[in-house]
Amino acid sequence: MHPEPDFGPEEIRSYLKVTGWAPVSGGAVAELWRLPGLADEVVLVPMKPGAPDFTKRAQILLGDLARVESRDVRTVQDAVATVFNDVTDLQASHPTLSDGSIPLESGYELFISAKRLRVASAAATIRRQGHFRNFPTRAREQARDVRLGQTRRGSYIVPIISQARAPEDVYSPGQDRIDVGVEETLFDRRVTATMSRALGVLEEMAGAGREPTPSEITDSVGEGVSYELCQALSKVVSADAIGTLAVTFNWSRVAAPPPGTPPLVEFNQAAIDVVDRVSAQLKTRIYTSRHLIYGIVTNLSRHPDDETGRVGVQTLINRRVRTVWMDLRDTDYHAAVHCHDTGVPVRVQGSLTSPPGGHATMEVDDFGPDPSLMATSLDTATDTETPRRRDA
Repeated sequence: MHPEPDFGPEEIRSYLKVTGWAPVSGGAVAELWRLPGLADEVVLVPMKPGAPDFTKRAQILLGDLARVESRDVRTVQDAVATVFNDVTDLQASHPTLSDGSIPLESGYELFISAKRLRVASAAATIRRQGHFRNFPTRAREQARDVRLGQTRRGSYIVPIISQARAPEDVYSPGQDRIDVGVEETLFDRRVTATMSRALGVLEEMAGAGREPTPSEITDSVGEGVSYELCQALSKVVSADAIGTLAVTFNWSRVAAPPPGTPPLVEFNQAAIDVVDRVSAQLKTRIYTSRHLIYGIVTNLSRHPDDETGRVGVQTLINRRVRTVWMDLRDTDYHAAVHCHDTGVPVRVQGSLTSPPGGHATMEVDDFGPDPSLMATSLDTATDTETPRRRDA
């Protein structure tokens, strides 16, 4: 008897779509999908998860896909089940790891480091800070929101599974209110992107063949590096049985990889020695804390003679919907107009003031499309006449 599949019709249909299949016919019970090409490949997709034969039909489908893709059934099943997820693989290796197992203490550090890496990255997604000491509540909750997959052979691999979302399922042009459910999903993707960029920066500094400069360390904070992130790496690689930690970012097939994110980073003991020195600097030096908010532009107001325009960005603050008001100069204001008109989520960095019951405002350092999502061109934004918008 086959175990019940850990996916449904939507995962199957999305997986088939991104791998080149197209629907041919079907209805509420089942669909036929065809793979264009020399071979006339057609598969049946069961559409009723509660049907008595759903599990059987799903297994037949997995077998057909495994044959077409020349992969084993388990690999295909994992790919279908995680089509809406980003999967971050933490792979521990050491010359003594010949049977796919590691000592208990080292395994414990690897699992705990998965949590530490995720929480530190979540904190940096909310606020850029060299040393947190106390994580934001939303960052601590990230360890509860993401999942760990089954460990796999190949040295010793621990998968971290987090949510992603197809760009067409995010926001529509001119949308005037954020969707809390969408934002919760996007936060997971933003955290994974922060982790990837931050670890990529640390890997670059560790492989430069020289001591990182103070300015490089300061710049790394802006990419999400923190004392806590460094410590999470250091604790796992310093374990006796783990000589190298490789982190692979397997981005969801339904959402493009965020720009500027490395697919793989590796840290051996020599690299960790550099990370430790960066960590020491981050712990002892004082760095300016900068807030980050994410959301959609809902309000635009500017008179022709004004040097700045008033912009409202609807976002989540402590998981509550708030509109944050800001004054933007010409280039950033045009970017805000473009993002509003095209439904592109934005990321804003700066100093946030959000008194309970009062207006939330932000002194902006950086404004633009959310880099954790698909790269968005601003070429279509006009640089001449500002469209008229309703007053704030």
